[in-house]
Amino acid sequence: MLTLLEESTNHLHKDFNALKKGLYKCHDYIFTFLTDKRVPYDNNASERGVRNIKVKQKVSGCFRTDAGADIYMKLHSVTDTAKKNGNSKFDVLLALANLQG
Repeated sequence: MLTLLEESTNHLHKDFNALKKGLYKCHDYIFTFLTDKRVPYDNNASERGVRNIKVKQKVSGCFRTDAGADIYMKLHSVTDTAKKNGNSKFDVLLALANLQG
């Protein structure tokens, strides 16, 4: 991949060259998915993670307070992470409640 980024593209549009220059700057980590099969090639999981929050916001219009939004985001983050790691959302919330109690 690095050899492709090193090829001369001066004859192409300046926007393409700007993109190529940006990709070259971060080539060490932006193409990790090509060599490490554990790294997904898209960000669909991240987008699905925030979808629930956007639906909540659209249905209710907004959160009533910043504190309420903050609590909702923290709980959603914890339960979504639990789900992605194969754990029960309910068990994780119970564990958190036991820590607080």
